[in-house]
Amino acid sequence: MPNIQEYSVQVTFREQWVDSRLKFDNMSGQIRYLVLTDPNKVWRPDLFFKNEKEGHFHDIIMPNVLLRIYPQGGVLYSIRISLVLACPMNLKYYPLDKQICSIQMASYGYTTEDLMFVWKHEDPVQITTNLHLPRFTLEKYLTDYCTSKTNTGK
Repeated sequence: MPNIQEYSVQVTFREQWVDSRLKFDNMSGQIRYLVLTDPNKVWRPDLFFKNEKEGHFHDIIMPNVLLRIYPQGGVLYSIRISLVLACPMNLKYYPLDKQICSIQMASYGYTTEDLMFVWKHEDPVQITTNLHLPRFTLEKYLTDYCTSKTNTGK
């Protein structure tokens, strides 16, 4: 019988979208993108981590956040976060067991009619080359989709 345990991760989380309201004229062709120092001034998807037990942003010296706006209204939002996530684990065969833990993400207030999250086609997850987990091995990772039905929609 699985017990709800937890695991910790530190991630650089990146989202990209297009907001046509942010288009700007780049007649000179010399501006690749603009960097906003206050990302709170721009609409951002209301993503949250469904299985989060605890989390925080990194902001020692400066907030670890980046927001770029491209001439055609493309937006790149990148932020460094640490999360403690719930994971049902069966430790019956510890230390020889295998666990499948997920990072579950969803929109807080939008439905699929308003907002869709789509994984990048190529290389959607990058794992640091010097990943070291004492007594653990990350065997593989998968990206998947799930849509849940609530009182406010899908």
